[in-house]
Amino acid sequence: MHQLIEQLQTKLFTGRLNLEARDGPTWTLYFRLGRLIWQAGGSNADERWRRYLSQYCPLLDVTKLEGLVSPQESYREYCILAKLREQKLIEQQQLINLITSLIAEVLFDIIQYVEATRIANNPAAQLSPTTVVGAVPGFLLAVIPTEEVLKQAIQAWQEWRDAGLASYSPNLYPVIQQLELLQGQASSKQIISLVDGTKTLRGLGQKTGRDVLALTRFLMPLVKAGAIAFSPSPSPRKVGISQETGNASSTVNNSNSSLKTEENTVIQTAPPATSKQIVSPSSTVNNPISSRKTEENTVIQTAPPAASKGIIDVSRPLVACVDDSPTICRSLEEILTHQNYRFVGIQDSLTAVLKLIKSKPDFIFLDLLMPKVNGYEICSQIRKTPSLKDVPVVILTGKDGIVDRMRAKLVGATDFLGKPVEAEKVLNMLHKYLTV
Repeated sequence: MHQLIEQLQTKLFTGRLNLEARDGPTWTLYFRLGRLIWQAGGSNADERWRRYLSQYCPLLDVTKLEGLVSPQESYREYCILAKLREQKLIEQQQLINLITSLIAEVLFDIIQYVEATRIANNPAAQLSPTTVVGAVPGFLLAVIPTEEVLKQAIQAWQEWRDAGLASYSPNLYPVIQQLELLQGQASSKQIISLVDGTKTLRGLGQKTGRDVLALTRFLMPLVKAGAIAFSPSPSPRKVGISQETGNASSTVNNSNSSLKTEENTVIQTAPPATSKQIVSPSSTVNNPISSRKTEENTVIQTAPPAASKGIIDVSRPLVACVDDSPTICRSLEEILTHQNYRFVGIQDSLTAVLKLIKSKPDFIFLDLLMPKVNGYEICSQIRKTPSLKDVPVVILTGKDGIVDRMRAKLVGATDFLGKPVEAEKVLNMLHKYLTV
């Protein structure tokens, strides 16, 4: 994939690249003079579009927006964005970030599908690339930094794979499989209210303000214990749950606790064992690959989920740290999580703003001196982003120079905190600017 995109860049290609599997999904990437400008396709195209539109334009009615352009219009969603820009309902940087996020997600899904096909050694599922010269929208909304968005997608995939989630797609829908296994868990009410079978992992991440990787890792102990399953399609609850007690019949989606219906379980690559529940993620890559029978794809556990330590209260404030130093990020994470704050660490300054927009933190610690993009530039971008402009930004600095402080104040910094970080000072800063 990387090499193919580089070839199209070198040739200054203008047109579309179709990636199609014989019995699987199809994706389309649009280029202008070798640069990515748009995307389409995949198994979750509508959900992806609506999710990012609501994320970057939260005050606008998605249904009304879609009425701006005829359903028969070519490149309809691209045209909707053009209307929004024309009516000044979205800023140019927001527009660039939105399109970049859409493309990065599509690239992630393509990479995951290609990797799964390679592992399964299934020629029928391999993607076939074809190009169509000149087939692009007749106008240009934004030129996306192709190398950066590709790097972002590859990095996201590597982190996902390294977390042991390679065989699970973030487009899967979590559903509650056995409610009784959640009883007694800390934050069980929050989990029950969130996991209603109507949102993908990515959608839940957006709703809770958590990175999809962190959210999925949080859910995995419950998946392995059989409390939650992943479905390739929406699976809304069929049983009401009391908001007071969280009680229902023995399961949420089926009154039969063995949950034998196919629609509420993840597609299986092998016949289930007679007396054990099998959580099989073969639908991960947007298309089932029947030859995958690795041990990783058959997680069998019957024990209840871990104690409440594994449950994070999603109502607690989320604190972000943008610093290229792993040591600083780890120190802050230890301080904050010990006080029950949620935490997200960002070490890549190039993608920092995009990750902040996705995670929606309530408070940001920001380093000044970083390679590629410094803290002044990031702080300035934060203040120009509507969803982040009011978030407190505290600058982490090893210096105490008046010039640095004045310059940081000019780009919108809220306050300053000296390095190395100390728990008492960190918590005092949070109490000063954050209402918990």
